[in-house]
Amino acid sequence: MNDSGAKYYYSRLTDDEKEIYASICKALLNFEPVLTLRHALMGNMQKILNAVLFDNPVFFYLNRKRVAISKSPFGLTLVFRYDYSRPDAEAMWQTAQKRLDQFMTMCIKPNMNSLAKQIEAHRWMQQNIKIAKAPYGRECFSLVGALVKGCCVCEGFAHGYKLICDRMHIASIIVTGTAIKEDGTREAHAWNITRIDGVTAHIDVTWDTIYGVGSYDYFNLSDDEIAADHIYDRSIYPKCEENNLNYFKLNKLVAYNKNELCNIIANNRQKEFFSVKLEFQCDTCLLAECGFPPGKLRYNAARNIVAFTK
Repeated sequence: MNDSGAKYYYSRLTDDEKEIYASICKALLNFEPVLTLRHALMGNMQKILNAVLFDNPVFFYLNRKRVAISKSPFGLTLVFRYDYSRPDAEAMWQTAQKRLDQFMTMCIKPNMNSLAKQIEAHRWMQQNIKIAKAPYGRECFSLVGALVKGCCVCEGFAHGYKLICDRMHIASIIVTGTAIKEDGTREAHAWNITRIDGVTAHIDVTWDTIYGVGSYDYFNLSDDEIAADHIYDRSIYPKCEENNLNYFKLNKLVAYNKNELCNIIANNRQKEFFSVKLEFQCDTCLLAECGFPPGKLRYNAARNIVAFTK
């Protein structure tokens, strides 16, 4: 098995930490049960392990919660426990690769630009991966849930999206933090930051999938935009500034006042689905006056986005 995608977390390590990172990767690829590291510091180990796992979705078979780290006269000893046998893990990896091959064949055309590829990946995941419901199996948190079972939680989506981007030669990293749900509760969450055409931006395929196929509320957002309902340590990740690759700007679906909203509705009223980013204060009474055709409205208060479905 091999995974040669973007290695952002690796790039943040010191030279000594990079050597340990490489040793851990080699051991995991060979399903080694134990790895002894000379001159390694206990305090750095969790940071390096996280870098290995976030950079390399291929290590889905490691039980990361049961990695034992202990000191010995020779340095540090890491004991690995695996969720799957090597033959089973290799079979799952091959299945994931076949699904990626199908995606590339069906959705990615010659000379397609990076943005178009990103949109196709987003759409394909929405159409082919379901949101898992509790209780969650171990596969829900890795590419197994996303690309083998077709059912996972946010972490599975993030690993799956990174792997797809790696295949398309698009730089993507996994972000971890906290999400604020519509009812105000908070939960651990994972999403991605992707860089295309010189633009670095957040993308949360999980939450767009929750809102339904065709939703792009969390597509190519800046740091300030994602911060409306996502909390994370900005110092760890590359800066994401306001950009023109945001779905709503790309498709001229941004309304700065009621008249602009009415015009967008009029221009899109024949569609089965469309959504609009509102750059003004709005409420249900105002929306009722804007001429939406018969159907259902969904309102994302954090992002100030209204979506229509016939």
